[in-house]
Amino acid sequence: MKSRAIEKFIRVSQTKVLRYSREVPPGMLVNDAINKLTFVNTKGAKVLKKALESAKANMISMATTHNIDIDDSNFTVEKISVLKAPTYRRLRRRGRGHADVISKRNSHIFVEISDERVKKDQARGN
Repeated sequence: MKSRAIEKFIRVSQTKVLRYSREVPPGMLVNDAINKLTFVNTKGAKVLKKALESAKANMISMATTHNIDIDDSNFTVEKISVLKAPTYRRLRRRGRGHADVISKRNSHIFVEISDERVKKDQARGN
């Protein structure tokens, strides 16, 4: 069973979130990834942690609606992708009537997790 979470228009640049998404490789347990990101005191890590928790909650919710008994300690990270979102442009006044453009960068975060146990059972059936 797979689940995903999408966080869009996050007010953190793509590069700052990518820095912490590389610390969570595919196949890592979701609980371990959340614990790892808990102790990093940056906005990018907090947003990524929130997306992982949302995907975990989505998986539990989907399992309860379909009456499937599921253990949340077996959830693994399938894929994390961080994409650029539209950039907000702001003007900063300068001397002699000039202005500089300030780019407020945003990002979209896509997190996909799966239940390792179900994945193994499906592989045996094929």
